[in-house]
Amino acid sequence: MTAPLVELSLKLNPVDGAYQRDFFMRNRMKPVVAHSANPYLPATATWIYDQIRALQRYRPIVLTQTRQNLDRFPIDPVLSAEDISPIRRTVLRLIRKMRGTYAGYENWLREHNATLIHAHFGQEGYRCLSAKQRAGIPLITTFYGLDVSALPRQKKWQKRYKRLFAEGDLFLVEGPFMGEQLIALGCPANRVIVQHLGVDLDKIPFRTDHTTKQPVVLTYSVFREKKGLKYALQAYAKIAEKYPDAQLRMIGDGPLRPQLQAEIRKLRLENRVKMLGLLPHPEALEELKRATVLLYPSVTASDGDTEGGAPVALIEAMAMGVPIVSSLHADIPEVVIDKTCGLLFPERDVVGLAEGLDTLLSSPEQFGRAGRTHVEEQHNLEKQVKKLEAIYDRVVGKT
Repeated sequence: MTAPLVELSLKLNPVDGAYQRDFFMRNRMKPVVAHSANPYLPATATWIYDQIRALQRYRPIVLTQTRQNLDRFPIDPVLSAEDISPIRRTVLRLIRKMRGTYAGYENWLREHNATLIHAHFGQEGYRCLSAKQRAGIPLITTFYGLDVSALPRQKKWQKRYKRLFAEGDLFLVEGPFMGEQLIALGCPANRVIVQHLGVDLDKIPFRTDHTTKQPVVLTYSVFREKKGLKYALQAYAKIAEKYPDAQLRMIGDGPLRPQLQAEIRKLRLENRVKMLGLLPHPEALEELKRATVLLYPSVTASDGDTEGGAPVALIEAMAMGVPIVSSLHADIPEVVIDKTCGLLFPERDVVGLAEGLDTLLSSPEQFGRAGRTHVEEQHNLEKQVKKLEAIYDRVVGKT
């Protein structure tokens, strides 16, 4: 796929042709890692894209069943089952239904001379097991949340995870809490590695002044139960009278939107709360840049779903110097150091969340520098990608 595009580029840009040819050859010399993500890629999954596009010593390809948002997340190539003939696609779908694993991925792996598979989410790791075996290459699986909390409640996935843990090579988690959860499910402890997610600090400037004429409390998540947005509204309502100029702005959308709108009416906050909908990542960062406080009260949902690790929005906020009010949930305390980078409270503690908002709206700058420093040390995308590539080296036998 790539070669004809490069040749066309050389014809159109003869002056730069030597440089582009050299770049193309150097890129082809890199070992190939096949990222399995389905679909590729939901609009909110920026953290997966960053792990793929920031690789330096490995060349990424993507395997998926369905393409989404390629304009936001460009990678070449993105190999999709959509490109297979309808008859063969039906056959492969039947095989997948019977076996539970993808059929046909091994052909792409061999065609592109892939050296390993990196599956994003536990279910993708399991579905890639047949391809791993047929291609004879290692498999790394990264877990993110639902796949380590709610999914294993199903007997089918308990059985499937048993096989994944036996046949997979390494398993990556965002923090120690998620690692303990994975080990409790039966994953060998010596194959679990904490790999922090990173953010691109060149695209997220730090600022110290978060004092505005109209203070902004921001939420930044999909509208799902585990995000605790009902408690965010209730906590904001408790401090709304003391801060009459403060506005609550909510980035996101999802199945709980009608319930949240009803809660807003119940609390009589119609003129104080603004739902912004799903925003492209650059626009979301602009909203975050204007925020006085990020409110993120995650909880364990009724179906067992949790954050697993910690939301990337917290890392982005700290990188900007925006203080955080959040919960003692999953690996959030690993990312947001309580009373240093933000204020954390027990799940569903509306009174505590309101106290945290009151504290930070009164003095929003106190945690800004500490948050940025923590991100620079633990969640810098450049550093984390180097660590990820060292993990790749380990499984392909380079070290």
